[in-house]
Amino acid sequence: MDKNDAYTLTVYVAAPGTPMVNPEQPNESRGTSLTGHMYLETSHGADVRSAGWQPGDRLPGGGYLGDPATTDTSTYVAPYYARTIEISEEQFNKIREYSADPVRYGLDAKYDAFSNSCTDFTWGALNHAGLHAKAVGIEFKNFEGVIQPARNVPHIQSIEAPFPDSPLNKEERNPLPKQTFEQWLYTSNDQALGGQISRGVAALDASHGRTPDEASERMCGSLFCLAKENGLSRVDHVLLSQANEQGHAGTNVFVVQGDPSDPAHLRASMPTAVAVQTPVHESMEQAQHISQSQQQVAMQEQSQVQEQQAAVQRMG
Repeated sequence: MDKNDAYTLTVYVAAPGTPMVNPEQPNESRGTSLTGHMYLETSHGADVRSAGWQPGDRLPGGGYLGDPATTDTSTYVAPYYARTIEISEEQFNKIREYSADPVRYGLDAKYDAFSNSCTDFTWGALNHAGLHAKAVGIEFKNFEGVIQPARNVPHIQSIEAPFPDSPLNKEERNPLPKQTFEQWLYTSNDQALGGQISRGVAALDASHGRTPDEASERMCGSLFCLAKENGLSRVDHVLLSQANEQGHAGTNVFVVQGDPSDPAHLRASMPTAVAVQTPVHESMEQAQHISQSQQQVAMQEQSQVQEQQAAVQRMG
């Protein structure tokens, strides 16, 4: 088939921190994406359309109406992941049909970041066209995706290509963009812990009359790693050390689980200067290593328990 006669679909995933521009004036920055985004593009020759779902007009009682987005491919710069597959004309029309009126096909008219977001829209369009996520050989025809866009990549990869030998089928990746602590945390499994630390650092800034800045971001990342490394399941307080013998206060910063006045509380500390100077990306890498190490230890412990149980059964 001639390339211009083929129908293609591209599913895009933009990670948190992805640069955004004004689609009508590409040199005009719109900052970076806080949560990331998932969207798609259908193409047939010169007929190319972008389709996504975003917050629209504010509703009187709170929240936002959902708004079909038609410029995502021109707005998000160098998205983290994209998969292009050749599809049939029927599938092409089905995706266009859903994208034009998603509410008609089951998407709630109200935008909701947790249950009616860009990932719900994209998977709704894919499912409507018969392009389903698969696991262990089973298709999930009503799969709604994962809230965090970047976590949908394995599921996008699991979609069976209608034309597996098509030269138009391809995957593209870009490096993860530079992210703030909040943007990185959105893709983490420890959002609750990170949120507690962010609020603790914000309270610390406020108590000292400081406006949160990049140093605050770096401290959040450092304290997140500190809490993870020391096994804290939550952080109730972020505190600075009191004046030492030299009269210097705040030389160390503490993360505290529990009431500081309770002898049973847990705490961990590090030099404040180190906390505010360590780049966020270094803290991200360290947190990933800590999580991997903890997962390995947990798996080893589980394996030992299973071996012990098996030994007891053999003896019994």
